[in-house]
Amino acid sequence: MKTRAVLLAIAFGLSACQAPAREARTMNPLPVPKPAPTLSQAIARATDLGPANATVTVSLNFGLREPAPDALLVEKAVATLDASGMTAAWRPPSSLIAADGPAPAAAALLQVRIEAFRQADGSTFYAALDQPQLPTAIKAVATDVSGLDSYRRAHRYAVQPGGLTASDVLSFYNLKSLRDAGLDGTGQTIVLPEIDDFNVSDLNGFASKFGLPPFGPILTVRRDPSWGTPLKPEGETVLDLEIAHEVAPGAKLVVYMAADDFGHSARAFDAMVTEHLGSIISESLGSCEPDTPSGVRNTYAAIEDRAVAQGMSHFVASGDAGAFTCGQDQDPAASFPSTLPTVTAVGGTTVFESQQGVYFKEYAWGSPIDESGGGGGASVFYSLPDYQRKEAQSMGRGLRQVPDVAANGDPLTGFRIFFGGRDGQIGGTSASTPLWAGTVALINQDLKQKGLREVGFANPALYWMGENSDKLDPKPFHDVTAGNNLGYRAAPGWDFATGWGSMDGAALDAAWIRYIKSGGG
Repeated sequence: MKTRAVLLAIAFGLSACQAPAREARTMNPLPVPKPAPTLSQAIARATDLGPANATVTVSLNFGLREPAPDALLVEKAVATLDASGMTAAWRPPSSLIAADGPAPAAAALLQVRIEAFRQADGSTFYAALDQPQLPTAIKAVATDVSGLDSYRRAHRYAVQPGGLTASDVLSFYNLKSLRDAGLDGTGQTIVLPEIDDFNVSDLNGFASKFGLPPFGPILTVRRDPSWGTPLKPEGETVLDLEIAHEVAPGAKLVVYMAADDFGHSARAFDAMVTEHLGSIISESLGSCEPDTPSGVRNTYAAIEDRAVAQGMSHFVASGDAGAFTCGQDQDPAASFPSTLPTVTAVGGTTVFESQQGVYFKEYAWGSPIDESGGGGGASVFYSLPDYQRKEAQSMGRGLRQVPDVAANGDPLTGFRIFFGGRDGQIGGTSASTPLWAGTVALINQDLKQKGLREVGFANPALYWMGENSDKLDPKPFHDVTAGNNLGYRAAPGWDFATGWGSMDGAALDAAWIRYIKSGGG
């Protein structure tokens, strides 16, 4: 039985469910899709089929006014929706009431006309033709309603088909200036605990395709019979290695392969810290925190304490199920070990390109359709650490809050990798985590060249930077203030959806130098 879930999401082609082709797939050049018609343009060009009937299900989302609303008022709103013929649900701390029901019921509830339309290609959609009017009970707790049309717009694919290339990643997060300054991670080693095997041919294909140094001289794979047998290749290990390598191609990579159960993986983790072959850990593994046995947590925490004492930086994926790591049918929960106060938890974002193909903006990653998103929330076991005191949220209940930082994780705006002998697009916080690890490899290299200590446990510095952002120019973080992770909204400053946000690589490097020189840590 698998007890440590791999935090992974892959999208080959345009569908995550599409069966992979056997042959290698060429994706160069990548076509840039033409903008789709606006909703009003689509309506004007489509055939009006009349009022949408009861066979058409409308899915509405009512955005709540407050992050912690009056539960009694929300219950009244839910009762109003249920009485109207819709089926409504809200579970704190969700920021929305979800309501599904037949189109005529939705139309009557919101006093709108909901028409059905057929496009020239035969596809259909529905759309409301009036401004919705919220009933009094709903207006008391909600500010708006979405889901009044089912027209699909091309902007749901926020980057070019095929995902971010190696050069895109450097450009998006302002890492290119560090690389141009001669920083490539030389002298650094990133260690990675993994539970699925990999084919070296995939790594070589990736390096060749993007003009990167070969993996051979920098890759070490550690195995031991007492660590059990890893799973067959699933793409997780390939993802971690390829993203770390494209950011810091001069850094060495050491993989610790273990079975996917707690006992075996704990042995490999203990060996990884004991051998201390590198000062940066990138971990894309996790499990539902409430369901992780106390013995497992205590063992892991003790090993992690040793890692911190040795000056190791440990980045851990926060999960790919948004605020519901244990499942949508369970209470909101975070992922262990990202909840440990001694690691840096990495969340996920959705990236949007500008018309010039460079960084434009990011939203918190949250996809209600497939119930995915960047992990975030409060621990149920660990107290709020001192470095997080100023960011204490009432919903955190005095407990450790995650994530600490974030980066691109949405599979629809993911990374271009090489797996199974072909190009693919991949996402998840499994992708944002090695991106942060590779970035710190560049920063460590710069710090050592300047005679300064390495990053070590990153959180004290990261929170100092976030709390002193107004004094830092340029800003070390892209503050993500829009979107949600299915339970928590992104907001200015630190939040449960994206932490402090994603990195501006060059600015982060400058801020770290300032932090250490000023006596930080």
